[in-house]
Amino acid sequence: MKFFLMMILVFCYQISIAAEIPFHRGVNLSGWFQESNARKIQLNRYSKENFIDIKSLGCDVIRLPVNLHAMILQTEPLTVDPIFLFCLDYVLDITEELNLHLIIDNHSFDPAVYTSPLVKDTLIALWPQIAAHCQNRSKLIYYEILNEPSGIADSLWNEIQQLVINSIREIDTFHTIIVGPSNWNSYHNLKYLKEFHDDNLIYTFHFYDPFLFTHQGASWADPSLENLKNVPFPHNSAPIPVCPDDLKGTWVETALLDYYKKGSVKNVEELLNIASDFSEDRNVPLFCGEFGVFMPNSPTADRVFWHQIVREIFEKKNISWTLWEYHHGFGLFNEETGGLF
Repeated sequence: MKFFLMMILVFCYQISIAAEIPFHRGVNLSGWFQESNARKIQLNRYSKENFIDIKSLGCDVIRLPVNLHAMILQTEPLTVDPIFLFCLDYVLDITEELNLHLIIDNHSFDPAVYTSPLVKDTLIALWPQIAAHCQNRSKLIYYEILNEPSGIADSLWNEIQQLVINSIREIDTFHTIIVGPSNWNSYHNLKYLKEFHDDNLIYTFHFYDPFLFTHQGASWADPSLENLKNVPFPHNSAPIPVCPDDLKGTWVETALLDYYKKGSVKNVEELLNIASDFSEDRNVPLFCGEFGVFMPNSPTADRVFWHQIVREIFEKKNISWTLWEYHHGFGLFNEETGGLF
């Protein structure tokens, strides 16, 4: 009986360890390493003091979006530019000194452009080089294979991710790799992820629902939501606006009519349950790499409330997160502050 009880305790302990992530909350430092080549990165954009400011907010992780596929020399075979590695070391030195976790996020494509299966060759060429450069660094570093793959079959994307994992593990068996689903890292597609042959992974997804609320004013949406404004959250906090003339006859008009269902706290929690159920069913650690609300056209109090609700659900469900983003349109700062801390 004692042996049986001991085995149960050991099993439960292993489950809790498997689902645990050593970081909890942070921000994306977007727009910094997303240049068209390494020589355009301006290191003085963020100093050590900026990272100290971020940590003072209670953050323990930075997600660093990198246009990795542009950080190469114009030669064959594909070779990571040493200038990029120099710039990366600048960030790694600071985050390691401050005991901040750092996610190197391969943020290489316009999300409006579908992911080509040919991306496999580039990923397999570049990630082992990053791994070789970082393999002797601290455990605080993570490799995120690719941000928001889309338009590619889940089964094919699974195969590609496994090949990339294998290529990294030939060099580096120490650092954790972050994998995510197709369909722009949708929580709906988490269920299609395979059980990868690696026990040092974190699974990621993104959350921007209800989309009409989080992306009102977004010119890059299809169709453009530039003229959509004052969509409330929750739906009953203010009147739902009438559909702008340029959006009539599109999916937006239908979504506005249906918003009383989608724009509720209950619906947000039900959607996030899809992600947390995946984590529990698979017994894998889960991380939300992006969530946020575009500022220009959204009511301030509602935007703050949405973040509060989503954060509380994340914490209740043991989901670590990085907010999109520190500066810019989804950022933390009021317009009149000029982005100063």
